[in-house]
Amino acid sequence: MAKILFMKDFLGKICTLWTTFVQFMRYVVGSAMMIGVAPEYLAVWLVWRGASLVLPSWIYQWGDDKLYSLYQRLVLFFFETCTRLEVVMYGDAEDALKKRESVLYLANHQSTVDWLVADMVSVRGGSLGHLRYVMKNTLQLIPLYGHYFYTHGCIYVRRGNFNQDKMIDALDYLKNPKIPTWLVIFPEGTRYYPGSPDVIKKSEEYAVEHNLPVLKHHLVPKVRGTWLVTKQLHDKFDAIYDVSVFYEGTVNEEGVRGNAPQLIGFLMGKCKKVHIHIRRIPMSEVPREEEELRLWLHNLYLEKDQLAENFFTPDSEKRNAVKERLNGCKSPLKLWSTLSSFLFFSVLSVPFICTKLGRQMYLQLLFYGSLGSYGWLVVRNVC
Repeated sequence: MAKILFMKDFLGKICTLWTTFVQFMRYVVGSAMMIGVAPEYLAVWLVWRGASLVLPSWIYQWGDDKLYSLYQRLVLFFFETCTRLEVVMYGDAEDALKKRESVLYLANHQSTVDWLVADMVSVRGGSLGHLRYVMKNTLQLIPLYGHYFYTHGCIYVRRGNFNQDKMIDALDYLKNPKIPTWLVIFPEGTRYYPGSPDVIKKSEEYAVEHNLPVLKHHLVPKVRGTWLVTKQLHDKFDAIYDVSVFYEGTVNEEGVRGNAPQLIGFLMGKCKKVHIHIRRIPMSEVPREEEELRLWLHNLYLEKDQLAENFFTPDSEKRNAVKERLNGCKSPLKLWSTLSSFLFFSVLSVPFICTKLGRQMYLQLLFYGSLGSYGWLVVRNVC
């Protein structure tokens, strides 16, 4: 009997070590490939950029959106396919994602993975390439990609020193009716971390000082960026997608909400399920004036707070039954939709890795591409 117990314990430890090893290798291989293909991606983009210089901007953007979709499917291959993530959709998701429309994607912010969830939603709506983000300006310092996000139509904003005119200039490009867009914005401005109570306390104090209801599961949404977007693109957008994201395992066994999983843990497969609730709001229901939008946005977040109670309640039975109570539906992603991108970039990398000329080109693209990217950002005065 003692030998049987010993063997069970031994095999259990071996399985745990093997699982940890697989998770670690998934992180190493995934990170190396997603970051490592940047020079190859830049080479393909440069070819398209050069070929489309004499063409209308919307044609360039059409091709660029195809390239962006190709790369983001590689990202999803590692973050969703390889991790066997289960995605559960709620609300208007089924009907909304059948449409082909331009939308303002407005979501709660709690993790460094939130932008990836936008990938997961848009790929199911056939609009992955049309994703563009309102993002903090420090991200432009990412080698190669920082410049590329700008050319793709993303908008950099500086925290604490918001430049309204620069944002309006960036939004003007997206007014083109031939450039379909899913513009992603996180109105809270920063992530909601239960592990950082000072940020949450400041948000609560702001709500009290301005006679606003205190939010339990979100920070007070900032209105200026959202208002500028809706003001400039109100007639372009068909709707707002009010997206609420909830990561499985955020609430511990004692019923206390902790921090949501972050990029590394997510890539290692430590989050098994993501719940995504979508509410489609026609633009005709969205106020055009800033003060009206401020109240409207806060009320929207009050509704998001009520929805969040279903996922953050200390009652484990209610949390476990949330899928049935809210009519959630599993939304699996077809293997080929992400595997095809993995195979494409694998083949593309072969000459860069296996030939002397390819390795030289890789290093030159990385070095000169980074210098050129930073120089371009300075010249364009987007810093």
